[in-house]
Amino acid sequence: MARARDIALQSPRDLIRLTSGPGRLAEAFGITRARDHGCDLTSPDSGLWIGEEGFRARNIRITPRIGIRRATDRPLRYVLAGNTFVSGTKALR
Repeated sequence: MARARDIALQSPRDLIRLTSGPGRLAEAFGITRARDHGCDLTSPDSGLWIGEEGFRARNIRITPRIGIRRATDRPLRYVLAGNTFVSGTKALR
């Protein structure tokens, strides 16, 4: 992930910079619009999918969407409260 983002992991702050925000997360995992747009995230046959591993999140917050112009009023930003790997952490407290 650090190599994909061209980040030298020299401090804990560098680790946080790996995935704090959807763009950084996508870059760290090598997710691209050209290759992955339209993938069925529910199908294991897809090149990009979300699997079930039993984790049940707690303390989920809905926060204002940031860095966009359209659909800013739609509640589509879900985060785990207190997670330092999420951008805009002021909204999580």
